[in-house]
Amino acid sequence: MTRILIAEDDADLRLLLRLVLHRAGHQVSEARDGVEALEAMSRESFDVVLLDNLMPRMSGLEVLESVQLLRRVERPVILVISALATRADIRSYYVRGADDFLAKPFATDELVDRVAMLLDERSLTRAGEERAAG
Repeated sequence: MTRILIAEDDADLRLLLRLVLHRAGHQVSEARDGVEALEAMSRESFDVVLLDNLMPRMSGLEVLESVQLLRRVERPVILVISALATRADIRSYYVRGADDFLAKPFATDELVDRVAMLLDERSLTRAGEERAAG
């Protein structure tokens, strides 16, 4: 079962995302802000992190920068979900290590599809690396 961390300060959106992702067959954990997200990632391994940018105590950008410092065997796939969607904003997410971006508001089926696509890409990358390692 895929483990997903939702880092989102909006309680209603967090609940909606949890219900949608749980219905799609994923195991879901939640963080209300960037500090809680980093604490969760330091304690547990996640396959995917849905990361809002504008959160109290620590922004999504700060979380992205800090994730690089966590000593994890495998870094989770990080999907930034934010209303800040200018070209410069999106570029800053990718430069700091985001794997994908989804602008708010978004359709929940689009989110589920995007998560599935990111997980498929990760599986293909792993398979290729294993074949190359021989």
